[in-house]
Amino acid sequence: MDSLPFELITQILTHLPRHDLPSARLTCHAFNAALAKPTFSVLASFVDPAVAQQTIEHIAADLSRRPKAIWSPGCSVPRGLPVPESFLSAMRAALRGAEDGAEGEKITAENFGRSIGMDEVTEDVLRQALFRYALYLSYVYTGEGEAPQLWVMNSKKWAQQQ
Repeated sequence: MDSLPFELITQILTHLPRHDLPSARLTCHAFNAALAKPTFSVLASFVDPAVAQQTIEHIAADLSRRPKAIWSPGCSVPRGLPVPESFLSAMRAALRGAEDGAEGEKITAENFGRSIGMDEVTEDVLRQALFRYALYLSYVYTGEGEAPQLWVMNSKKWAQQQ
């Protein structure tokens, strides 16, 4: 199995019945990696406001998703929206890979860009990415668990994260 390209493994596993996917993920590391949700790769695209807006507008164009979302694709980021450490960790993994940890320094929205060698990723860029990612999640939300748009606007949830 180690000699097969990742793309081929992924293509083969797409033909499995949905109920067999959990078992397949337990089979080996390659299967698990191929079947894992690419959350962080999608998250990384939200650093670029134009790409984020295009993604949101594309999702919002699907009218079957509109009733689930409470925000317009063109809405603006609330002032003072906090950027929690959990989001920063996910964004660091998205931009630099999961194995790239912060060396010694606590990661904050203020030092994030410098810590990953991308000075253009400012606190304001992170705040916009967080908000637009939550907006995106509100359109792809399936109705299971707490709706993503609720945790973004709930200051008590953020207080628990800090």
